[in-house]
Amino acid sequence: MSRDFRLEEHPVVLMTPSVVPPFGWVGHIPFAYLAVDLLRPACIVELGTHSGNSYLAMCQAVRMLALPSRCFAIDTWQGDSHASHYTDQVYQSLRARHDPRYGDFSQLLRSRFDDALEHFADHSVDLLHIDGLHTYEAVKHDFETWLPKLSDKAVVLLHDTAVVERGFGVRGFFEELSQRYPCFEFVHSNGLGVVAVGANVPEPFMAFLQQGQTNPAALRAFFEALASNLVDANGHARGGIHEPQPVVCHLYYRGSDESYDDARRVSAEVDASEGLLDVQFQLPPGISPAYLRIDPADFPGVYGLQQVRLQVGDAGPSKRLERLEERLGHVEGELLPRIGSQCVRFASFGNDPYIEFEVGSALDDTVGGAAVDVTARVEYEIVITEPSMHRLMERQALVDMRALSQTRVEIQNMARELTTRLAGIDKSIEGLAKRSLWYWLRRWGR
Repeated sequence: MSRDFRLEEHPVVLMTPSVVPPFGWVGHIPFAYLAVDLLRPACIVELGTHSGNSYLAMCQAVRMLALPSRCFAIDTWQGDSHASHYTDQVYQSLRARHDPRYGDFSQLLRSRFDDALEHFADHSVDLLHIDGLHTYEAVKHDFETWLPKLSDKAVVLLHDTAVVERGFGVRGFFEELSQRYPCFEFVHSNGLGVVAVGANVPEPFMAFLQQGQTNPAALRAFFEALASNLVDANGHARGGIHEPQPVVCHLYYRGSDESYDDARRVSAEVDASEGLLDVQFQLPPGISPAYLRIDPADFPGVYGLQQVRLQVGDAGPSKRLERLEERLGHVEGELLPRIGSQCVRFASFGNDPYIEFEVGSALDDTVGGAAVDVTARVEYEIVITEPSMHRLMERQALVDMRALSQTRVEIQNMARELTTRLAGIDKSIEGLAKRSLWYWLRRWGR
């Protein structure tokens, strides 16, 4: 490296992070450490934080370097069309990791990006990371609206410069910025654009950019090598840096003409080590679903469902949902032989196991404006939370097994859907026959 910039003088890049899914940003964490070290920012702002890997890495560097920085993560924690939509569990999980470690100098601001502008003085932000909605218009808007808030030493980071599908427009906007400001781009881990916006960016950071422009291949290769210690070629976090994730059971509900959506979901964190649990949910008042779907966890595993109980209102009786096996709809997993008192038992090789069942006929019109309480007795026979086991399941030895399982799942679901449609046709024919008979009886009666 050049005399002006020496990576060996910045051992902060060798720190070990603690990360959680998704891992798309993890490969850039060594550079995040370096950026904080070179800039020594008084104020760091991140627009779009999700589970927090990038933001907590910058906070970790601030703590390790004992900087007097203030840090702010801005997000609604509701997701978008590119990051997917998610529930409050993501925010609560981030708070649980963030607050005890960095709460003395960092703040999670639950806000839209534009609404948060009023909390920051002009020319006050030294490091801005933009990672919200990734369309060209959205990224340009975020940059331009926050530009007045940037100081004369400010640097802006733009993630996903290497992604060109699904309407991503970060690359196009980054290319425009590169015509106006000194820039550098990392191409691994979906790409990261580095933009020196301020007129007085600190000399150590400008020396880094100069090194990148002089020998970009060497600099990229170094950080790609550091990234390979954190994530493998498939984007999975390597052992030792993945924080244990809680097991969360989700209950989705929908009407006959609706699809499942995160807006119609309630969740409960569970201790799967207990094995057999009664997991309780309360639907919003007045909701009388036609179907319920239980996602016992966000991990592969073997799960059982012994019973489901329903209670309408606080004073209503709790009644067991009868004939659960006959009510089955779609199952994301492979049905297994029952053990003991289990009604349904299934194995899933993916991260979205679920089982659906019809419930509308059991509720009828009894709900009114009351809230329905649902208690599901779930058995957590095997829950595969270890990342290395996930990777094992993706290897070639299990590809055929997973494909066979998926085929069986699709056949099962198609058969159930066909049965449901045939039942509907039978009812229509029966109704038509009854109406026809009534018609002729009336004719004959005349």
